[in-house]
Amino acid sequence: MTIVELGDVAEIIAGQSPPGNTYNGDRIGLPFFQGKAEFGGVHPQPVKWCSAPTKIAVAGDILISVRAPVGPTNIASEKCCIGRGLAAIRPDERIALRGYVHWAVIAARPLLESKGNGSTFAAINRSDLTSLRIPLPPLDEQRRIMSLLDRAAEIRRRADAARAKARAIIPALFLNMFGDPATNPKGWPVVTVGDLLESATYGTSQKANDRGDGIPMIRMGNVTIGGQLDTADLKHIDIAGDEREKAELFEGDLLFNRTNSKELVGKTGLWDGRFEAVAASYFIRLRVMNALCTPSYVWAFFNTQYMKQALFATARGAIGQANINAKELRAFRVAVPPLDLQTSFAEQAKRLEATARALDVAAAKAEAMAAALSAEVFGP
Repeated sequence: MTIVELGDVAEIIAGQSPPGNTYNGDRIGLPFFQGKAEFGGVHPQPVKWCSAPTKIAVAGDILISVRAPVGPTNIASEKCCIGRGLAAIRPDERIALRGYVHWAVIAARPLLESKGNGSTFAAINRSDLTSLRIPLPPLDEQRRIMSLLDRAAEIRRRADAARAKARAIIPALFLNMFGDPATNPKGWPVVTVGDLLESATYGTSQKANDRGDGIPMIRMGNVTIGGQLDTADLKHIDIAGDEREKAELFEGDLLFNRTNSKELVGKTGLWDGRFEAVAASYFIRLRVMNALCTPSYVWAFFNTQYMKQALFATARGAIGQANINAKELRAFRVAVPPLDLQTSFAEQAKRLEATARALDVAAAKAEAMAAALSAEVFGP
């Protein structure tokens, strides 16, 4: 396959910020994009407009962030002004298809990042882009590769959207079935969280390893802000005896993140027993009394907007390191609906989460296919 420099198949337009008095928020002139932070979504979303543009990109140009950070890309949806944080790549469609070149630039991101230099922040220049070497098959093969990679990306986008929708139903279902916990409109009996717990123990403080030796440790990064489990990045730990017993996780255990930034302290996950694991010391492992409540109900309660605000107000500590201890956790007040209603909620939430996980698998397969094809086509 022929290898060419990007500058041989595309025009590279380096961005340049226009005079400060020519850009505005009044939609006068062209949309103005300064850098990656403004990209958002499938197409860039401008926050400023420029009445005297210096460097102009047109619809279909590949926009690439050339500093802080280097590498993120998007496609211009309309004619726009680009500032110093961006460059526009405009392929000669007689030689190289825009979509194919876009995928080539995406694949080259690690290389471009490695070229970044600067005392304040990493940056690349126009020559780094023009000299970027990419494989260039015939146009028909470019179309085939682009189609496969576009299809995989679309599967990923659809799976992400459907997964987010499935998980968004759970808090809405909670409010519909039980009412807003801030006002308890259905008049359920109210107790303390501690009244519902069989136990509340801190996770292990033993150091984990990156070698894969021992049992997986669930760390605070493995629970998302929405309370979902993300076990893609795991460390392991050699642990046994009483130390393992006090931190070991079983299906239905709740993971309450007791120490984190003030915005994230109190995020709570529900362990689904997907494999043997222990909790790290940043968690309090909660086990509920099943005769009084379901783990799913307590998990959803902790992830309501009402509780997130209560947890934020309760968290103590310095910026970046807030804390809620077991005593404070036990003191929170919670309404307790009938157990059969909680069980119905748990079953519906479990089905929704199963759907979301299936979509996770579909998206991961699509991404793996795209990565393999990209490595085959654009790899060294």
